[in-house]
Amino acid sequence: MKLNYLLFFFYFFLSTIFFGQETLGLLQNETSAFDGYTLFTPEKDTSVYLINNCGNVINTWTFSDNPALTCYLLENGNLLRAGKQNLEIRDWDDNLVWQFNLSTINLKQHHDIEPLPNGNILCLIKEVVSEAEQINLGKNPDLVDGDFRSEKIIEFQPVGIDQINIVWEWRFLDHIIQDFDSNAANYGDVAAHPELLDFNYEDYNMIHSDWIHMNSVAYNADLDHIIMSAKSLGEIYIIDHSTTTAEASGQTGGNSGNGGDFLWRWGNPEVYRQGLPSDRKLYEQHDAKWVTNGYLNEGKISIFNNDQDGTQTHSSIHLITPELDTNNNYQLVNNTYLPSDYFWSWSGNILGETVLELKKSGVQSLPNGNMIFCETSKGRLTELDLDNNVAWMYRNPAGSEIYNQYATDSEIVGDNSMFRGEKYPKDYTAFIGRDVTPGSIIEDINNNSEQCNINLSITNVTHIEEISINNPIYNNTVHFHQSLESTNITIYDVTGKLLNKFQSFYGKNLNISYLNTGLYFLKIEKGSKQQVFKIIVQ
Repeated sequence: MKLNYLLFFFYFFLSTIFFGQETLGLLQNETSAFDGYTLFTPEKDTSVYLINNCGNVINTWTFSDNPALTCYLLENGNLLRAGKQNLEIRDWDDNLVWQFNLSTINLKQHHDIEPLPNGNILCLIKEVVSEAEQINLGKNPDLVDGDFRSEKIIEFQPVGIDQINIVWEWRFLDHIIQDFDSNAANYGDVAAHPELLDFNYEDYNMIHSDWIHMNSVAYNADLDHIIMSAKSLGEIYIIDHSTTTAEASGQTGGNSGNGGDFLWRWGNPEVYRQGLPSDRKLYEQHDAKWVTNGYLNEGKISIFNNDQDGTQTHSSIHLITPELDTNNNYQLVNNTYLPSDYFWSWSGNILGETVLELKKSGVQSLPNGNMIFCETSKGRLTELDLDNNVAWMYRNPAGSEIYNQYATDSEIVGDNSMFRGEKYPKDYTAFIGRDVTPGSIIEDINNNSEQCNINLSITNVTHIEEISINNPIYNNTVHFHQSLESTNITIYDVTGKLLNKFQSFYGKNLNISYLNTGLYFLKIEKGSKQQVFKIIVQ
């Protein structure tokens, strides 16, 4: 009982102290953080890392090229990743299962992919439209700025080890309307058709050659709907996935009866002439997706709003709740899609600086309601608890090289970037039967990780049998009551700072003459078992 009280006191003490001044790796870990495994793929590294809350590597995969830009851990333990050239699937042990280069069939994947429950994959694909084609589709010639980069979504089935079958396709250009050219087939009343996209919409800073710029795609299996984010337009869209490819190109068919037209859109009602610039909610946004079923905010949509208010002063993260009737039809009021505002928002400061990230980035709502977001250019993941306090913070140390824990911003910014990260619950199906023993950290050393692991050791310790010591410590020597063999010993001060580490120690006496009088912690590890002693040096 006395030992349990002492360990509890030690754990509580460590959980309330400040972390070190590391610039990379684990920066903060509070008891309010969701305890899971975080997956991320650095933009300038061929590796994908899965880490625990202490920053220790649970698993690593190595791919043939750098990412473009996302990865997903599948329920069977395989990892799906989009690379610059190849889409690849590797198993838990990093063996190549399947690989395909979309450029061999003249397709250019970018930003995001989405694994489907049936094993198929949705891909964002760029589609180039010539100036002549744009004019034929009713584009105002004054807005034509060279070739136009449109978008489409292709669903394909991986076949064998290096082939695909294309099974479904949806194109933006099949769902546009315009009121400039009355001779074009898509001529109509823009304001009367919110299910279509105004081909001649413009704002003051729009780059018309990259007028859509989709950057995320996600799937809702319950609704059989797809959500996508169009950065340049400041809108997110939901479409019906239950259609055939032929129906997806038209305005009828599918469970909704609307073919491939928008079922819902949100963020910038001015695009469909139902609002003013002041009604706009999203600017340069990324990573729209539904919150996973079973999570606290299930069914809502999370999104990273890169340029909140369009002022380039701060970024925000949001939860949005679309309103559906009993037939799963998305609701409008005064021809504007609901809701009228965000369900929840956060914008604020991290480490004394306003969060402003105008490049890529993403956010995820966690099972306990915490929100974890990525700032791409910093390569930083930050988790907020339900009180909007920082619960966990980690900064990617991997880029074109692995940086040490004290690297400066001038050394790392831009090189350690990553699009986003995702934290998986420890009971996620992929981890069943897998070896999830924590390994080393990615960077060289990190006092925060060392301290974090002490906390874990104390709250979940498996004792080494028959280890005991004389305590308090006299004559600068730790005396063990039995001889140790091939045992690892680590010494920390009361702040959790690592002072010394002994690998494969043998013997009964450990010299600690370098320690001043005071309180220290001694961690002993042998195999999978460990024990922590509080020692008093006199």
